[in-house]
Amino acid sequence: MNNTKGRFGLADRTFPVAAGFSRETAIAFVIDAVESTGAATRNDFDIDRIVTTAHEMADDWDLQTLAPDTFWRIAAGCIRY
Repeated sequence: MNNTKGRFGLADRTFPVAAGFSRETAIAFVIDAVESTGAATRNDFDIDRIVTTAHEMADDWDLQTLAPDTFWRIAAGCIRY
C-alpha cells in the first residue's frame, strides 16, 4: 500500500528554497523526481528538456504546481533511448 502524501507521491520532496524558485531549483526537483524510485537515473532523461517544457506549462519555476500526471507525461516524453 502506498502511504505517501503530496502531489508527486514517491517523488514528493519538500525543497527548502530561501531565495525563491529558479531554473536551478527546478533542475534539482526534476532530478530528484526521476531518481526517486531508483528505477532510473538523470542520465536516462533529457533533464533540460523536462525543465524547459514544464516551466513553459507551469509558467513558474516551482514545478510542484503542475499536476503529477502532467509532470510525468512531460518526463515520459523526454526519455533518452
